[in-house]
Amino acid sequence: MRPDGLKVEGRADVLTIGFGATVAMWAAGYLLRLPGSAVPSWTLGVVLLVCLLGAGVAAGRWAAGGWRSGAAAGLLSSALNLLILGSLLGGDRPNEVAPSALWWIPGSLLAGALLGAVGGWVGRRTAGSSGSEIAWTALFARVAAVATFFLLMVGGLVTSNKAGLAVVDWPNSFGYNMFLYPLSRMTGGIYYEHAHRLFGSLVGLTMLVLTVHLLRVEGRRWVRWLAVGTLAAVVVQGVLGGLRVTGHFTLSTSAEAVAPNLTLAVVHGVLGQLVFALLVALAVVTMPSWRAASPDLAPTSGSFRGVTVGLVGVLMVQLVLGALQRHLARGLLVHVSLAVVVVVLATWAGVLALAESSRAPVRRSGRALLTLLLVQVALGLTAYAAVGFRAPDAVPELWQVIVATAHQATGAALLATAVILALWARCVPAAGRVTG
Repeated sequence: MRPDGLKVEGRADVLTIGFGATVAMWAAGYLLRLPGSAVPSWTLGVVLLVCLLGAGVAAGRWAAGGWRSGAAAGLLSSALNLLILGSLLGGDRPNEVAPSALWWIPGSLLAGALLGAVGGWVGRRTAGSSGSEIAWTALFARVAAVATFFLLMVGGLVTSNKAGLAVVDWPNSFGYNMFLYPLSRMTGGIYYEHAHRLFGSLVGLTMLVLTVHLLRVEGRRWVRWLAVGTLAAVVVQGVLGGLRVTGHFTLSTSAEAVAPNLTLAVVHGVLGQLVFALLVALAVVTMPSWRAASPDLAPTSGSFRGVTVGLVGVLMVQLVLGALQRHLARGLLVHVSLAVVVVVLATWAGVLALAESSRAPVRRSGRALLTLLLVQVALGLTAYAAVGFRAPDAVPELWQVIVATAHQATGAALLATAVILALWARCVPAAGRVTG
C-alpha cells in the first residue's frame, strides 16, 4: 500500500478511458438524435467512431501499455455499447433478436478493439506523459460523476417534456426487454423516457465497476463504505424510477394494472441529485491533493466550515421544494423565498473560499460556486416567468423546456460544489504544503 492510502491502481486507466468514451458516445448519440433535430445516421456514425478512435489515442498517450491499452479501452467501450446495440437488433415482436446479431455483436467488439489499437498506436507516437502521473482512480470517479450529471439532464428533459409516463411499463418497455426495444419506435415522449432508462443502466453499471475497483485498491475504509453506500443509492434510485411509473412491481402493460405515483417521482428527482453529490464527493476524496492534505479528515475551525455545511443543508431543502414544484406544481412561493437564503449563504461561502489563498482547490471551487449562483439566479427568474406565462395543462414550448432543465441541472451543480467546499473545509493541509 502507498503512503497516501491507495493500493496499486490496477488497470484503472483502461476502465477510465473505456467508460469515459462510452459516456461521450452515449451523450453525443442522445443529443444528435433528439426528436425534431436528428442528424443523418452517417453523421452520427462518424461521431461515434471518432470517440472510439480518440479513446485509443488517449490510452496510447497516457495509459500504460500503448496500443494494447487502446485496444482494451476500445473493446471495453464496445462491450458497454451492447446495452444500446440491442435497440438496433431487436425484432418486430417483443424480445425477438434479428439474425444479424450473430455478426453485429462480434463485429462491433472487433471494430472497437481495432479502432482503439490504431488510436493507441497513434497516441504512443505523440509521446504523451507517463501514466504513472495520472490519478486514474480519481479520474474514473469523475467519469461516473459526469455520467450521472448528464443523466440528471436527461431526466430533467423527461419531466420538462411531460414524458414521465410515455412508457407504460417497467422494467420492460411496452412488453419488450428494455435493451431490445427497437430504435425505430423511440419517437416523441417515448424517446425521452426510454433513453433516460438506458442511460440510467449505464450509470448503474459504471457505479458498480467503480465500487468494485475501489474495494480492491482503496486503503481507507470510510471511502470504501462511501462507495458502497453510493452504489446502494444508485440501485434504490433506479427502482424508484420504475415504481414511479407502475406504482408496484408488475410486468403488465395494461393501464389498469399500473398506478403511477407522483410522490415517488418527487423522491426519485431529489435522490438523483443527492447521488450526483455523493459521486462528486468520491471524486474529491480520491484526489492525490486530498489524500496528501487530509490523511485524518481532521476538521478546521472558523466560520468556513459552518457556512458550507449550512449551505449544503439549505440546498437539499431547496431541491425538495424544486421537485415539488416541477412534479406537483406546489411550494413555489416557499421555493422562491428560500432562494434568498441560498444566495446569501452561497455568496458568503464563495467569498470565504476565495480568501483561502493557500489552497487552490478551494479557490477554484469558490469561483465556480459564485459563477453557478449567478447563472442559477438568472435561470430561476426566467423559469418563474415561464410558469406564469404557461397554462397548467399546456404543452411547454422549447425555450421553457430548456430553461426548466437547465435550472434543475444548475441546482445539482450548486449542491455538488457546496459539497466540495464542505469537504475541503474539514481538510487540514499538510504542514508547509500548498495543495492543488
